[in-house]
Amino acid sequence: MLAGLFALVSLAGAVSGPSAPQRYRIEVKSKQDVDLSAMGQGTQTTEFGAIGFLSVTMSDTTGGQLAHIVVDSLQIPAGLELPPGFSTDGGAGIFFHAYIVDGKVQGTLMPSAPHRMVSLLAGGIENLFPGLRTTAKLGDTWADTVKAESSAEGNSQKSVTMLDWKVTGGTTGMLTYEANTVGTLMREGPGPAGKQTINAKITGTRKISGPPAGPMHQGMIKAMQDLLVSMEGNPDAIPVTATTEITFVKLP
Repeated sequence: MLAGLFALVSLAGAVSGPSAPQRYRIEVKSKQDVDLSAMGQGTQTTEFGAIGFLSVTMSDTTGGQLAHIVVDSLQIPAGLELPPGFSTDGGAGIFFHAYIVDGKVQGTLMPSAPHRMVSLLAGGIENLFPGLRTTAKLGDTWADTVKAESSAEGNSQKSVTMLDWKVTGGTTGMLTYEANTVGTLMREGPGPAGKQTINAKITGTRKISGPPAGPMHQGMIKAMQDLLVSMEGNPDAIPVTATTEITFVKLP
């Protein structure tokens, strides 16, 4: 239910010579508790995640930058067993193209080939380019509201996220930023037995460090979602609690 929806970003413009690749380790872990008591069952818990080692190459282009992100390898986080349909096989070599303006990914990210574990990494990749204030200094605070809409393969999704940012450490050009987040999400699309609608309330925290225009050097993002899942033909919405944790770090 937490699988992201990705739209292809069309990139145009003259590109300068690329920078040297930077290597990253990104880990995503998710847990879902599905309350099926209304259907005479208990709570079903699912845990899944992915670890990706990536190479990020930046190039200047008209109006911003291009980021070329290639998956070098995939691993399964310790203690987790992958659900059916998830595998590390075939992930190496899949890439993302991102158009970056003022340090923020424009649009949403889509891997060059469909792969469930690689798609899990997209949220971590987006946080390499969070679009922070390039003039921010230690002690500064501000609020951002991020709205997003996407549609693919019969699914549509809308979200609104409000972030209260504060610069908590570092020096000019290499700062630490922290934020508390609240938001909502609505998703509609085909389900197992017809139309499925998901409404969610989201809370979370973010702590990231790096240059204002990105890519960030390290970060930790935590989010908790309280969801109600309505399915066609089922009179009762199903409560779901989901937690996601993303960590990333630039490697030497």
